Amino acid sequence: ITYDLDIPQDIAFEPLLELPPKALLAPDHPLSKHTSVALDQLAGEPLVLLDLPISREYFLSLFQAAGLEPLIAERTSQLPMVRSMVANGFGYGLMNVPDSSAHAPDGKPLRQVPIKGNHRLLKLGLVTMRSERKSRILAAFEEHCHRRITSDTAQGLALL
Repeated sequence: ITYDLDIPQDIAFEPLLELPPKALLAPDHPLSKHTSVALDQLAGEPLVLLDLPISREYFLSLFQAAGLEPLIAERTSQLPMVRSMVANGFGYGLMNVPDSSAHAPDGKPLRQVPIKGNHRLLKLGLVTMRSERKSRILAAFEEHCHRRITSDTAQGLALL
């Protein structure tokens, strides 16, 4: 189970969910009360960037596609740290995975706000070798994933 980013040619990707980008904001941030925000509203605000190789490129590509450059205030490779820094006023974060918790690890509240516009959706899906014949156990696992990982059950996926 992975995202549709940097999938090699010899790997088959079968999508399960499409995940739109969202801004992660502290409740006292002026944009947190909006039902959605535009990237140009976020670009001048300090960004706490999830600084993992593929995630970093994906989130920065959203701004690049819009002709914008984000103001990166902090970088971390840990999602709990992004959540904590956002909740404590260091800036906003970006994420795609719906989160079952509306709080940072330190208990402070957070708010996810959808980002307006036609942005590349992150897809969560299954990968297998293209040349492999699927075993019964792999086919059963894929069927299980299709039944269990849906837009209705996506809230807890942040733990994946």
